[in-house]
Amino acid sequence: MSRFNRFCAKARRAAERVADKAEELVDSAARSVKIKSLEMRIDEKYEDLGRVIYRDLHTDEVLEEEKLELIAAIDALYDELALLKGEDPADEEEPAEDATTAAEEDGNEETPAGAE
Repeated sequence: MSRFNRFCAKARRAAERVADKAEELVDSAARSVKIKSLEMRIDEKYEDLGRVIYRDLHTDEVLEEEKLELIAAIDALYDELALLKGEDPADEEEPAEDATTAAEEDGNEETPAGAE
């Protein structure tokens, strides 16, 4: 194989590696944009939920169904976000809740009046 052919082969492999890396960067950027978009939608749903809760507290309207729908929409967005990030949506919040509950139980234990 001549020097020129070896040079062409190396240049072709280098160009392929550059193209692969560029494609990875584009995919990563697109995923980051989708993640940010989902986070913004989650924030909007939380704002909507806050408005509904405020209306529920300050009016005589019964808005439980509307609150439950917003909570379900937020949960669905979190599941979608976890899938985009490559996480398992079922494992996301369970350990944190258990740790918080255990910490609250430990801190809120009352001692009987005669035990001191």
